[in-house]
Amino acid sequence: IDKAKKEVKLLVGVEEEVEKLERNLDLVLSVLADAEEKKTTDQLVKKWLDRLKEAAYDMEDALDEWKTRVELEVKGTENAAHCQGKVLLLCNFLSCFSFRRLSSRHEVAVNIKEINRRIDEIVKEKDKYQLESRKSIELPKRPESSSFVDVSKLCGRDGVKREILSFLLGGNSEVEAGKLIQTISIVGMGGLGKTALAQLVCNHPDVKQHFESVVCVCVSDSFDEKRVAKAIIQGLENLSGSAAYGLESDPLEVLLKRISRSIEGKRYLLVLDDVWANEGERWDSLKVTFNLGAAGSKILVTTRDLNVASMMGSSDSQIIPLEKLGDVECWSILREIAFRGKDKMKSREDLEEIGRKIAKRCKGLPLAAKVLGSLLQSKSTKGEWLTILDSEIWKLNLAQKEIFAPLLLSYYDLPYPVRQCFLYCVLFPKDFVYWYHHIASHWLAQGFLGSDPNADLELVGLEYFNILVAHSFFQDFGIRSGFIFYFKMHDVVHDFGKYLAENEFALEDVQSDHLSINSTKHRHLLVMVDKRMTFPTSISGAEKLRTLVTYTGSDALTCDALRSLFNQCRRLRLLDFNWPDGPDHLCNEVPKEVGKLMHLRYINLANSRKLERLPEELCNILNLECLELKGCQNLRHLPESMGKLLNLRLLLTMGCSALTHYPKDIRKLTSLRTLIGVIARADRNDDKEFSLADLGNLKHLCIIRMKVMGNSIDKDEARKAELQNVQELLIYLAGEVQEGDIIEALHPPSDIRFGFSNNYWLDPMGSDPFGLK
Repeated sequence: IDKAKKEVKLLVGVEEEVEKLERNLDLVLSVLADAEEKKTTDQLVKKWLDRLKEAAYDMEDALDEWKTRVELEVKGTENAAHCQGKVLLLCNFLSCFSFRRLSSRHEVAVNIKEINRRIDEIVKEKDKYQLESRKSIELPKRPESSSFVDVSKLCGRDGVKREILSFLLGGNSEVEAGKLIQTISIVGMGGLGKTALAQLVCNHPDVKQHFESVVCVCVSDSFDEKRVAKAIIQGLENLSGSAAYGLESDPLEVLLKRISRSIEGKRYLLVLDDVWANEGERWDSLKVTFNLGAAGSKILVTTRDLNVASMMGSSDSQIIPLEKLGDVECWSILREIAFRGKDKMKSREDLEEIGRKIAKRCKGLPLAAKVLGSLLQSKSTKGEWLTILDSEIWKLNLAQKEIFAPLLLSYYDLPYPVRQCFLYCVLFPKDFVYWYHHIASHWLAQGFLGSDPNADLELVGLEYFNILVAHSFFQDFGIRSGFIFYFKMHDVVHDFGKYLAENEFALEDVQSDHLSINSTKHRHLLVMVDKRMTFPTSISGAEKLRTLVTYTGSDALTCDALRSLFNQCRRLRLLDFNWPDGPDHLCNEVPKEVGKLMHLRYINLANSRKLERLPEELCNILNLECLELKGCQNLRHLPESMGKLLNLRLLLTMGCSALTHYPKDIRKLTSLRTLIGVIARADRNDDKEFSLADLGNLKHLCIIRMKVMGNSIDKDEARKAELQNVQELLIYLAGEVQEGDIIEALHPPSDIRFGFSNNYWLDPMGSDPFGLK
């Protein structure tokens, strides 16, 4: 009893420690933006900031653990989410516990006190560096759709475009000399628009008519001949998803023979974009294969290195150096973007004079002009334009200074949470296709969009995304009905993001059953697992990981590997086992240890086709916000305790063809915003299966794609659905209920996107702002 009294005394003091920790967290966040900017010129600030970030991560995790334990043990799982974000009165907290439960809470209490001690030391040093709290930056308006057009592709390149077209469409004079396939290389530094120019040429109608096949492959930093061969096959045969991943196990020789069969006797154009490595032997093993194409076939290379162009087989006459633009062309690009929608601006003449001076800072790089134009679009006063012209950033000694300085100016113009969203994107490799729904769900799980369970955080994510679009951090958009559903990042912008993020993000290639993470600073990890390997059964150095994204082979995620992962990585907030366009058959079983991941906000098990059940312990993860189960074709039922997941905002089960019903407890998930693949009874409302009437309890639902079961409809019950806040409703009728009966009963509002699907996958209607592939 005496020991227990001491524990109680410690815990009573912890309430004050928790409050102090929350105050310190607010103080830390208020100076982060200023510290981040000063670290570029002051190494002491940089070291201080590194310590601060480490402590801030630990602080967040400690607060999260404390509050989650309070919710679990005080409120119980039925109403835990209602106290989200609050620390309960400790007298209530203690009254609920028997003394035998104090040990685990004692560990949390000791941890919180230790973190506060560390934070106190760091905060005391703040004044030494004259760090200031920043007011939140006003969010700019969403750009007009016309801003998605990359005007830099159209300026100052007409002459070189004609030269490239002449090479590609002209005769093949070197055939007689034994050189069947010509290789043309565009050479220039990053940010000059090599890729944009190559895309422009490939989309020219004369090129499309001249060549039977046009294939574009991004090679990037290392020349991996097998990866390049697979990408060529995907382009030639139009493969994606599991069909493309099926190439993983094929040896290089098999891949080359497949290419040979696809191009034999055909005139093709192969574009190898962003080639870096000067490894002639690797290229030679591929190039022999391309000689089987018809006469007139061409290879177009973009590279930053003249030696690489020669290695690829381009003669001096076939190398096209891409020169910097003149100040006039840079001003033209900058002006087009900066003044979009400002034709009637009274101060335009004064701003143009400053703008011409800013254009000279672009150093002839169209990407820099584009970024600066996007930055200036949200600035309307002479003072704001002069601030950019006279910024100290132009004097910094930066890597790739000519392009990083404009990017840094634009980056510092972002609100701090938007900066976090941008930096998170560098977790993924260069040339990655980001699906908006996918990346926005990741941002939500990381807390970048806020933590208020009652707020429309999905709209916050869309707003942040539009800010990054407006600042030209993203490009190559897939647009459908005005919505961007996928995008890419320029490789120079990706380099810039990695330069800023330093050691927080890591990519690991798994070659054995053990994975060792080299730096304790890594918080976000992408793991590449060869198709012949399984996911590591042990991971060292991963105790503080917050994010784990995997790209694995079929059946690579064994139950033992997952059990080990869940036991070792208790701080995970995001688990993504399904990279878009990745393999199927990922996960056969989820062990009950998943319930130990109390910090988890997001888990993606999509396309785990052999997965038959989920453990009930999954429902102990009270903080879970997103659960993606798309394409789990053998999943027979959802856990009966789903009603515990009161913070769940997104649930995807489309394509789960073995799923016969949704548990009734789904009606308790009042935080749900997006419900894709929900199964609802139309003919009855009982205490076992989710019904149309239960939709009325989910007041915040915006997106519903629903499978309606039953051969009749209880219209009185269906009218309880109340769809006033719904923005999209898509229905698949699995019984004999008629469309007209559904419309009459549900009476969907006239201003929503509404329709019927003809398959259980619940394919989207026309446009899909969430990119739900």
